[in-house]
Amino acid sequence: MSSILSEISNLFIPIILIGVIFYGIYKKAPVYDYFTAGAKDGLKTCIEMIPFIIAIFVGIEAVTVSGAMDFFQKLLGPFLEFIGLPRELTSIILLRPVSGSGSIVLAERLMRECGVDSLVGTSAGVMVGSCETVFYVLALYYGVTSVKKLRHALPSGIIGYIAGVLASVYLSYIMLIS
Repeated sequence: MSSILSEISNLFIPIILIGVIFYGIYKKAPVYDYFTAGAKDGLKTCIEMIPFIIAIFVGIEAVTVSGAMDFFQKLLGPFLEFIGLPRELTSIILLRPVSGSGSIVLAERLMRECGVDSLVGTSAGVMVGSCETVFYVLALYYGVTSVKKLRHALPSGIIGYIAGVLASVYLSYIMLIS
């Protein structure tokens, strides 16, 4: 059964592409022209995103190199332990809303230091896989679209992120005791 599903998944995208091409030909649409116009628009969007991506990465590096991350870990560690979260997760909790790739590197370091099957390692893995990069998404998409008012996006994103962090640790704890 899994080999059949594997074959279907391998063929899914080519079948969709061929279907779109034949449908365009059937409707007498200039498929190639539409494709190249779409590729041009996609490249324009990528170029528009680059300054926002660079700004985010420079900001993350500045916070890390300046020692601010260590300061925040020392400051917030006792509070996190008080609410039941391991102190070691402070850095990933602070970095995940800003950078997906940076938090993956932190998760790998935590798993190496604390163990993959530890509460810290499992929680870091679940967090990286399930929590959103709230500030990254807001900065990138709102910056590219020139939307100035975030309205409910920021508070909703932060509330969802906090719920994701708490659920990550709780579910990791449940996985480890069962």
